[in-house]
Amino acid sequence: MSWTKVVAITGCDSGLGWAIAARAAREGLVTVAGMYEGTDTEASQALKNLCAHPFKLDVTDSKSVIEFRDYVKSIVENNPNNKLYAVINNAGVMTIGDYEWQTPQIIENTININLLGPMRVVSAFLPDLRISAHSGVRPRIINVASHCGLQPLPGFGPYSASKAGLLAWTRALHLEHVENDLKVVAFIPGGFVQCSNLLRSQYLNGTAMLEVMSQEQKVLHEKRIKNLNNYLKHASKNTRFDSMNDENIIETFMKTLTDNNPKKMYKVEPWRYKFYYNLLKIPFPDTIYKYFIKKFLQFP
Repeated sequence: MSWTKVVAITGCDSGLGWAIAARAAREGLVTVAGMYEGTDTEASQALKNLCAHPFKLDVTDSKSVIEFRDYVKSIVENNPNNKLYAVINNAGVMTIGDYEWQTPQIIENTININLLGPMRVVSAFLPDLRISAHSGVRPRIINVASHCGLQPLPGFGPYSASKAGLLAWTRALHLEHVENDLKVVAFIPGGFVQCSNLLRSQYLNGTAMLEVMSQEQKVLHEKRIKNLNNYLKHASKNTRFDSMNDENIIETFMKTLTDNNPKKMYKVEPWRYKFYYNLLKIPFPDTIYKYFIKKFLQFP
């Protein structure tokens, strides 16, 4: 019997999320796109034009997650040929800056969206995914992680912690569902900041950092914070929702989504990433280690 794959994706307002939702819809998958900014945006309309189903979703809100799940479930149940095939946890945020700079709100928001968000989504969808597995669909959970989860970097402390936690949980979840024929996969896309709105809140967060600092901290850190935020503001300037055009990232993701027997992890690693991350595996003294990180990041 033929059936149609239904996929649910979080964080589809821009960047990777929008690109994979658009690609999945073009491939004929019934695509439900979770959109934090709602369904009246240009990004949402563009997905509607591709016959995707945008739906407002805030992964930090359990009620919103359940409403998203129920909407996906209604699409599955309204057509006997539809089967829930994939839940893709893509929603994420990143604020760059030393740990001391970051406010409790920034830190908690990073963990809440990047780690607890996927957990809420998977908790909501697991019973339905298990039903799909028992019907021979071979469904999957795909968690979008980061190289920072494999190799933490200074300036990315809370973000690295959230993505390392996501990878650890993904591995545990994979083992828990081996017998269910439910695949749990990590996808690491490599750098695409200039093609997304991942750093959209960076400048505002930089201002918030300075507002809560003591005078002693401002003397030490204010110049660096302002220089970094001005640099990052220009690095992601004029980014549209559909700016993600890295075919290697998108094609690798499609393997994660469509391979019949997916690997535990799919990783996109441009030559710069491969060169520097392999260097960072060597036990250099900290001074040399930080020198290579500075060369890799190229921050002011």
